[in-house]
Amino acid sequence: MTMAAVGRLGSLASPSPLGRLVSRLTRMVACISTLPSTGSLLSAAYTPSLLVSLPSLEANDRTMRERIAPSGVKLRPHAKAFKSSALARWLLARAGDETVGLCVQTVHEAEAMLSRGGVANLLLTNELYGPNARRLAELAAAHPTATVGVLVDSVRGVQALSDASVKAGAALAAYVEVDAGQNRCGVRRESEEVARVAREVRDAPALELGGLQVYHGGIQHVRSSASRRAAVEAGPARAARRAVELLHAEGLAPPVLTGGGTGTFMLDLSAGVLTEVQPGSYLFMDGDYGQNEDRLFEQSLFVHTTVISVDEATGKRVVDAGAKAMDLLCGAPTVARHHLGLGSTSTLDNLSEEIIANITYKNGGDEHGILGNVPPGALPAGSTLQLVPSHCDACVNLHSHLLGVRNGVVETIFPLDARGFY
Repeated sequence: MTMAAVGRLGSLASPSPLGRLVSRLTRMVACISTLPSTGSLLSAAYTPSLLVSLPSLEANDRTMRERIAPSGVKLRPHAKAFKSSALARWLLARAGDETVGLCVQTVHEAEAMLSRGGVANLLLTNELYGPNARRLAELAAAHPTATVGVLVDSVRGVQALSDASVKAGAALAAYVEVDAGQNRCGVRRESEEVARVAREVRDAPALELGGLQVYHGGIQHVRSSASRRAAVEAGPARAARRAVELLHAEGLAPPVLTGGGTGTFMLDLSAGVLTEVQPGSYLFMDGDYGQNEDRLFEQSLFVHTTVISVDEATGKRVVDAGAKAMDLLCGAPTVARHHLGLGSTSTLDNLSEEIIANITYKNGGDEHGILGNVPPGALPAGSTLQLVPSHCDACVNLHSHLLGVRNGVVETIFPLDARGFY
């Protein structure tokens, strides 16, 4: 199919399944010409591009499974971090008995993981209404051998989910979300409302009680290990224990208690309340997590960028990674030292860690980033370097493909088919 033909089809795209397929095809064809071929050198890749160091990715996956396995708690990695059905297949192919399935955060992610990721047990960790609830129910009906779960935190939410499931001819597992202290979604902590919502799920057509979710995203980046441990105990652990007590008093036993993240999963294991944890960022890591104590995982995600302008007098360098390539959600990205897993070299290699850490990044627009405090002679025009995103989830969402690199060679390419919403 020619680009012109795809463009004509794209003009007919609508929110229907066919329209979504055409839209996705249009985007894929448009970027094929800019992708490096597998086996090519990283130095031949266009910039800016998103990279993952395969040795570090493999090490992070292995470390997580080794930490989880002895506990008996199940692992449900969160795909909102990596947004790729191909990477989901890679992850599940390596998984053992410790892995029960995957999490997603949006219906678009659910569609990618169910339709192309081969995921047999999926939990969407958010509440849904209207077309979103209907679409998830339709996906569940289209994949009858898969277990599909979703969160509820109100009687109204249960009714909306049940209606959508009945209409689609699907069965969904509903997990009652309990607010763990973040004051976001969830039944209020220590409220008897949790039992009421659970009873509604039990009695609702086309739903079954999957369990409870007790997750606190706000404590994942508490820097001190001791402070983070205290936050887990005061927040999700306490909320989960009380919710279980309230359900038991009503003769209800939640099959699963799920929650936790990359920053707290070890502390969640120690608390002894959750039956499964749902970290996601551990595969990639980022600048925000890099400031936590007791890091277990390697930085594997980078944005590959080119220096396009130099001012030696001021120590300024301009790179081609701006707001369209770099997230700024949790602060500015940082400059990465030469990374063995990427196999690349740069004029930063002879600089001390202190000097590299002193290089600053400031957004210069959609396609420009401005580096400051660069030593004379370092990073000449045309040279490349890697930046560490401040928040991996948001950065991944900006890109269409992820280049898997080992020793300077593009070994594989992961399409990021779960990014965005449509």
